[in-house]
This record gives sequence, C-alpha cells and structure tokens, in this order.
Amino acid sequence: MKTGTKYLIAFAAAICLSLSARASAIFTISDGINPIISVADNAPGDEASGTGVIVVQTNVGVWNLAINIAVTKPLVGSASSPVMDINLQAFSTAGGMLSLTFSDNNFSAPLGTVNSTITGYTVVGAPGMASYSVYGDPNNILEATTVPITLLPPAPLSPLAESATGTLDLATPFSLTENAVVTSGGPTVVNLDASFNFTPTSTPEPGIPALAALGVGGWFWLRMRNRRA
Repeated sequence: MKTGTKYLIAFAAAICLSLSARASAIFTISDGINPIISVADNAPGDEASGTGVIVVQTNVGVWNLAINIAVTKPLVGSASSPVMDINLQAFSTAGGMLSLTFSDNNFSAPLGTVNSTITGYTVVGAPGMASYSVYGDPNNILEATTVPITLLPPAPLSPLAESATGTLDLATPFSLTENAVVTSGGPTVVNLDASFNFTPTSTPEPGIPALAALGVGGWFWLRMRNRRA
C-alpha cells in the first residue's frame, strides 16, 4: 500500500472517530428478538423538537410503547453535572423482555457520586420485573458500557422504588449510558421511571424525591406537548 493511501485511510478513520465522539444522544429499544430500534436526538423517529429530549412511540414485538421519553443535557443537567432519565408507559400482548438504553457523551463532570433510582409498578396484568444500570466510558463512545457505575438488579414492579450510588471518576470527555430492562411472564401494562443525577465530592447527595421529580417532569412535558398539538 502506498504511503499516501495509508495517510488518507488514517485521516478518514480519525474523522469518523471525531464524528462519533460528537454524535447526538441516542435512545435504543430492543426486545431481544426483533430488529433494534435506535433514535438519535432530533433525528427521524424523534417526536420531540427540542435538544436533550427524545420521544419515541412505537411497537416492538409484543410491546407497545405508549409513552417513551428520554431526557439529558441541556434540557436537564449539564456537561459538568449529568442528569439523565428514562420514562416509560408500555403494554404487552404476551410475556417478553423490553430493554431501553439511553446514551449521551461529551460530559466533563469532576470526581463525584452518581445517584440512580428506579420506580414503577404493574398497572394491570402479569407482574413485571425491572432492573437498571448506569455505565461510563472514558473514550467518550456512545452506548459503551466500559465502566459500571451503579447496578439495581431485577426487582418486582409491585410497586418498585430502589436506589443506588456509585463513584464517577473518568477522564474527560466521557460518555454515560443508562439501561433499564423490563420483563413480564404474560400480558401486562407497566409504568417505569429510571434516572440518575450527579453530586460532586463534598456536596450533599439528593434524596429519592429529588430524583423522582425527573419522572414528574417527563409526564408534565408530554401533557403540555399534547395540549399544543
């Protein structure tokens, strides 16, 4: 291979990596069987017009996602104070699994604590289970799960209210990814809110009520959107 060609290939690879690092937040939905649905902020499939919020209403396998909202900076939080939230209302016609992954990058938070919480309940039908994890990646790659930060194992949605904390200490810029998984043994209707925020070292940590306010904000945003429609 000629030297000039090698330089061109290396230059193209560097551009692709740079573009990946600057990519918009992305929301990914999967049932583990059908094709994965991925929607980037302000890209086709995103029903919200603002930056920092992705709204997806779709079907995947046995699941119908009536309300599916993900929010991040600059709508909530900032690069130096990350806040991310997934808000879901879904029903299924049979038993199955539903995985929601929300990822954003270019964060620059200092050493501190990630405070994560998951709340939800089974509205009607087969009892559901839910888990929630938060990951970071020092290479700033979207959807990378290089460094586990918090983990809330599967628990019954009957109702569910769990929280966890983990240390955030990554070289900047970095990406953050949250993943919520719902499972059910039969037809069901579930509500779920999975979110985290950040507390710098030496700053008092917020309680669960402050985190739950994210979910309330998501519902309020959707109500206002519907009124304007």
